[in-house]
Amino acid sequence: MKKIIFLAVGTLFIVGCAGKVTYLQPTQTYKANNSVTVNKPRSDVWKQIIPSLGGSFFVINNLDKESGFINISYSGNPEKYVDCGIIDSYVRNARGERTYHFPASTAYKEYEAMENGQNLLFIKRKMNLEGRINIIVQEVLANSSLVTVNTKYVLTKEVYLSNPQGQSNHMSDNISFNTNGSASFPQQTTCHATGTLEQEVLSALGL
Repeated sequence: MKKIIFLAVGTLFIVGCAGKVTYLQPTQTYKANNSVTVNKPRSDVWKQIIPSLGGSFFVINNLDKESGFINISYSGNPEKYVDCGIIDSYVRNARGERTYHFPASTAYKEYEAMENGQNLLFIKRKMNLEGRINIIVQEVLANSSLVTVNTKYVLTKEVYLSNPQGQSNHMSDNISFNTNGSASFPQQTTCHATGTLEQEVLSALGL
């Protein structure tokens, strides 16, 4: 099954009379706007953001008022927050033609692919994001504060493979990168942070 794993999950170019799978890397450039200046003393900003965070879907893990540090987390669907490119799969056999087109950062997708243009594979693909987010509240002037949001993105990809003969295999990998960063899975799927997560955190703070 090692050969199947390579063909089904790598940088995919499987061409044959019955199928083709293509992976398209991200083409857009992203730059997060992850800080905001607030015309309030740091103590007032702190009083504002803590209740706002408590009413959001983020989980508060740790906070330190003296240093102005807050750590929160997000776990779930990465599609809105990470661009991993596009996967296209085309299959043609006795059952007819099927075409699949979806973002590679989709949380869950079932699709088919052809190995060597003749062997059908059933694929279940999962992606999960663990966002570990630090918020720093700094005093700039007596009545001015800077709030900065930085995220460590940890992406996990799981692929379950099977064929009509009942053979199956499973593969799991993870990568990590920071705000404005990117990384590639061993099979060369490249993922970029879009900056949307940082924007949502700032919005959740009421800033």
